[in-house]
Amino acid sequence: MGGDLSGQVIDRRYQVLERIADGAMGVVYRAVRLNLDRPVAIKVMHASLRDDMKGKERFEREAKVMARLEHPHCVSIIDFGLHGNKPYVVMELVRGRSLHEMLVEQGRFEIPRAADILGQVLSGLAHAHEQGIIHRDIKPANIMTTPKAPLGVHARILDFGLARMLGSSASLSDGVAVGTPSYMAPEQCRGDELDARVDIYACGVVLFEMLTGTKPFVADEPIEIIRKALQEPTPRLADVRPGDYGALEDVVARALAKAPADRFPTAVAMAEALEAAVAGRKSADSTAQFAVGTSAPPPPTVEIPITVGSSVHVPRPTTKPPDDDSSALRRMLPVSRMRYFVVFAIVLAAGAIAGIVYTRRELADQPQVVAPPATDAAVVALDASVDPTDAIVANANQLAAAGKVDAAIDLLVDARRVYPKHAVLPATAGKLYFSKLWWNDGIANLREAIRIDPALRDDPALLDAAVRGFITTPSYDGRLGQFLVELGAPVASRLDDIARAHANPEIRGRAAALRRRIR
Repeated sequence: MGGDLSGQVIDRRYQVLERIADGAMGVVYRAVRLNLDRPVAIKVMHASLRDDMKGKERFEREAKVMARLEHPHCVSIIDFGLHGNKPYVVMELVRGRSLHEMLVEQGRFEIPRAADILGQVLSGLAHAHEQGIIHRDIKPANIMTTPKAPLGVHARILDFGLARMLGSSASLSDGVAVGTPSYMAPEQCRGDELDARVDIYACGVVLFEMLTGTKPFVADEPIEIIRKALQEPTPRLADVRPGDYGALEDVVARALAKAPADRFPTAVAMAEALEAAVAGRKSADSTAQFAVGTSAPPPPTVEIPITVGSSVHVPRPTTKPPDDDSSALRRMLPVSRMRYFVVFAIVLAAGAIAGIVYTRRELADQPQVVAPPATDAAVVALDASVDPTDAIVANANQLAAAGKVDAAIDLLVDARRVYPKHAVLPATAGKLYFSKLWWNDGIANLREAIRIDPALRDDPALLDAAVRGFITTPSYDGRLGQFLVELGAPVASRLDDIARAHANPEIRGRAAALRRRIR
């Protein structure tokens, strides 16, 4: 049973279609379960290991280990067997791209996305560790990402082929260091006994790489990488790529500690520290918004949260002082941090303003401005001299930059009900939907923006978002392809560049084929 198995039938049940990857222990094929037409992935042990009983034992152990994993961020086993005296495992077929491919294409990630992906990986590892399993080879190539709403990217851990049971005294590697040098903890490099903290170290390397675009220790020879991991101080994020990482520096430093005792004790502990560090950055960024360009805080305003399109009656002001930090108005209309509403700033000039009712028509007829601070509620002040959608878009972009993309989209959707003829609102929403890989909503909004303002067909940011979406998908997506064809000549030069210079030959071919459809 040597060579490529494409076209063969395994155990009269699985039709092997094509070879798709090579792992440490075997070759992975795309296949289909006969009679059920279910797509699957089959991993068959390398031919070079057919006489190595330890290799077979380790491969069979992989099947038993994976059979214990049932978690949305772990790829588990469907079936196991022998064919031609060679063991194989059948796994669910995960479509998407590896984190390694994403890093090659994008270089590095923004903090919210990196934290989201690693948080998912840590969730899967926490489950594996609870089952008494350590992975020992966590790296971007073993993390598969799939576009999925509403997460944006769904991460799953692949290849538990090097996993060993926690607490097991037997080692199939006989004291030999097994793993990928750039992601191996110092104790793993020495061939020492391992525990779950070896995966914590690898997660620290992955996070370091996602944030900076490079690994903490780099060298031409694997042995030199191992020497650096054992002997040299671990660099800080800012040493490699300058920036303000805040508490993330401490999270990475602790995960990459030389001694296991100095690392996070569990994957859950690291996930909690990562979440707190990112939340701290968002809080600091939000507070800093009020300090930029001003020496005093903004004047107080009365904020009334409403859903656009509804009516709100503003009660007559009272001279009675509030009995606590909340006025009677706030007790009647509390602000919810879970929703984002358009809010009116009512300016009290002199005397009492009573009986004012704002309807949807009045909102549409009277220009307003969204105050710039990216808080949990957008503040609208009455000002006829400024285009209100400019400030709304600025506020949405600030929310998105703070990691609150859903809030930014909600703000734009609500604003569109008030300003249906302003193309910038669906254009901005479309780009944000694309950032979450929500292609249908993104395309619908961008088409609407172009319908309102045909000049947007030449907008560089819109074109870049559309083309980036087309090359981001793991395989050809007809929806995105048709949208690019609709855009026509403005995307031609971008597709020419991709067809000529992209690192991925499949994407080069995809871009060239689509370019031929554009006249």
